[in-house]
Amino acid sequence: MPSKHVRITDVAAQAGVSIATVSHVLSGRRPVSESTRRRVQEVIDEMGYRPSAIARSMVTRRTHTVALIIPDITNPFYTAIARGLQDALTPSGYFALVVSTDGDPEIERQAVEHMIARRVDAIGFSGYYKHLRDVEPAVAAGIPVVLLGSRTPRPGVDTVFSDDVGAAALATQHLIDQGYDRIAFITGPAGQGPPSDRVAGYTETLAENGLTAQPELVVRTQFNRDGGRAGMRRLLELATRPRAVICTNDVVAIGAMDTLREAGLRCPGDVAIIGFDDIEAASLVSPPLTTVLIRAREEGAACGRLLLHRLSDDQQQPPQTVMFSATLVRRESA
Repeated sequence: MPSKHVRITDVAAQAGVSIATVSHVLSGRRPVSESTRRRVQEVIDEMGYRPSAIARSMVTRRTHTVALIIPDITNPFYTAIARGLQDALTPSGYFALVVSTDGDPEIERQAVEHMIARRVDAIGFSGYYKHLRDVEPAVAAGIPVVLLGSRTPRPGVDTVFSDDVGAAALATQHLIDQGYDRIAFITGPAGQGPPSDRVAGYTETLAENGLTAQPELVVRTQFNRDGGRAGMRRLLELATRPRAVICTNDVVAIGAMDTLREAGLRCPGDVAIIGFDDIEAASLVSPPLTTVLIRAREEGAACGRLLLHRLSDDQQQPPQTVMFSATLVRRESA
């Protein structure tokens, strides 16, 4: 059986060539006669030699690893981002290393520092709270960075995001067109990025239609199913409950539907619900969830393409931004 500790010196000795010749066969960067190349390759196969990734990275200054820092890998939206990133990376021989932070700003900061220490080639960052200080160490280390979900260009950082203001406007206008006038919004903790942009789109669209955004109808909770349950409970405790609710993502919306069901209320008969993202579960719940399609996989792929471009081209070029439009997916919940 091939040894687990075969070294390049062992291959060279067995093939009767120099270490440099074995290296040239492996890299393909220097010409080697066909007979020599074949002999060396046969020995490599027989002995089970595997080049050291660490040694190779010391020579090439590349680990062919890209970090993806996300808040919650259990949320299918972020899983789709990771899949899209890997779609873009694989043809170029790169792989993604995914870190889930639970949206904790301190863990996000530590993740960036840890990825720098691991010498990743690039970083895609999709934290809930995106500040330049979070990625400054990576930028200072010369590591290409893409912020996912950020609308604001930053020096040395590319951005990929959805038109979240427009997406919320789509959802709000749809409800207004259906005759709803007391519309609530369940969102996440106060911060930057998609949650605040979606609330802005909701507020602006209400105003454009002569409606007022009432503070008690904007509920802040966590970005998960339990958060959706808690947010809907708070809305049902109001003296006058809302007739429709926009939720900041589909997972939150599914939690809100749980609470309606527990309260003996119908959706959309008593309260209509709209989500964001269009994860697979949106079409499987009862009733099927009306939602706004956010192109997570495409965003992940765009992130990968931008990072590969930075790795292969001049990193001094101005920051690039990629924005995706949103689409309303009409089902039965609103």
